[in-house]
Amino acid sequence: MRFCRFLLIGLLFSGSSSLMPAQEPLAVDAKTLEQQIDHRLPPVYPAIAKAARIQGTVVFQIQVGTTGKVESMKVLSGPAMLQQSAIDCLKLWTFHPFQKDGAPVATSGNVSIEFSLGKDGPIPKEDEIAGRYFPLSDQCRKALSARLDYPAAADVCKSAADTADEFPTDRRFIEKRSAFVFAAYALMNNKNLNTALLYAGKAVEVVKLGHDDNSGSNAAYGVRGMVEGTLGDLPAADQDLTVAEDYERKGIAWADQEKFEHANDYKRALVQDLRFHAQVLQALNRPEDAQKKLDEAAKYN
Repeated sequence: MRFCRFLLIGLLFSGSSSLMPAQEPLAVDAKTLEQQIDHRLPPVYPAIAKAARIQGTVVFQIQVGTTGKVESMKVLSGPAMLQQSAIDCLKLWTFHPFQKDGAPVATSGNVSIEFSLGKDGPIPKEDEIAGRYFPLSDQCRKALSARLDYPAAADVCKSAADTADEFPTDRRFIEKRSAFVFAAYALMNNKNLNTALLYAGKAVEVVKLGHDDNSGSNAAYGVRGMVEGTLGDLPAADQDLTVAEDYERKGIAWADQEKFEHANDYKRALVQDLRFHAQVLQALNRPEDAQKKLDEAAKYN
């Protein structure tokens, strides 16, 4: 009986260490943490950020464990387009373990990962065009949002698209695609369908260069499909809307996984495509396929 009592007491005390509070990590400044980096990898520059000429520094608050590995991280600042690439990069960094009183200790502090376009940064001609483009782009978006004066919206959005078309061929892919998409929508709303199709085609050609994300690609194929459907080219509309929807489904999956703040915008874009596609399929005498599109759209309401 005494042995059992001692065994029970021993078991209780052997587990007591797990109930002790965890030691607070040692806080160090950014310079000290930088000096302890053992293995550092450069980040992969996201193609869409490079295409949009986004550069800058992503700042993290991290905790380094006693083995020198990054145990936790929190983004403090930095361009949104660069953050995920910086996170993926930082996960692979290691540090020389910090010590306190001769024993390894967890450490916390801030580190930065820089993204620079370097020699690929803006050139004088590009800056001059950008100075004319962005005010027109802002006017175009406001005119489309107001939905009051379709001729005026068509004019300003077309001017923005024509200005974007002046950018060098190897730069400003996102601005070009965006401008062409908005011009196509504005011209379609104003019943200038053939011109709208021209700009929608320009948007798709930019997307095919491979510098865009899923949502941007959806916008290009989606507007072209809508213009084609309105013009009566139903097979072409069916094909482009199918491509657009596939892109947006991928975009939604990514947005949900990353808890992206604009995930609902992606879902609304897909619903718009699906509903228009259902009309196209009805006109093609494919009612069952049309109903599937409507059923999928209903899931996001």
